[in-house]
Amino acid sequence: MQYNLEYHKQLDRSHILPNVLEGAKTGVISQFLSDIFISLFLFNEAIIIEDIKISTIPAYYASVATGMLAGLLIIYLDPIAVVAFTTVFYDFIFELVDYHLNDDPIELTPVEETFDIGVTMLLIILFDPTARHQYLRYSQKRQLIEPTLQREDRSPTLAIFITVLSSTYNFLKLQSEQQENENGSTEPNSC
Repeated sequence: MQYNLEYHKQLDRSHILPNVLEGAKTGVISQFLSDIFISLFLFNEAIIIEDIKISTIPAYYASVATGMLAGLLIIYLDPIAVVAFTTVFYDFIFELVDYHLNDDPIELTPVEETFDIGVTMLLIILFDPTARHQYLRYSQKRQLIEPTLQREDRSPTLAIFITVLSSTYNFLKLQSEQQENENGSTEPNSC
């Protein structure tokens, strides 16, 4: 079958706004759910005494912005490229908002970003059964072949699970960095 480029361009354009809005909604929901899961799994004995530990404001901004970007990029890029862009984008937005709200200097680390992209891709490969299908379908479109694979979207539950999984990884990474910074600042200088 002949690849209809104009049809696919129009179809892609029609998906932009719904995908961006769905990405924003998924970002908020997944960040909140990851707060609940992290509180239950890491702080479960304290939940009886205290409330659920809510992420910082920069984490919510980063989740919403990343969800919106992922909603836009998934139209034009394969899932692996989307993971790479959104992982870097999440960290950048988090640092930017944290800088503006808390005057915390922006610290971007390319080696950690690369490691985070690899870990996030591994999580998606292990836990997202639709990612491979989407990648193969996108590779057909990229070669201007009418896709023979049917469109297969993630269920909302799976999308939230994957986002919660990556948000949880980012939260745990930030927590360990904060603990390292606190431990490093309380140790006496050895000069």
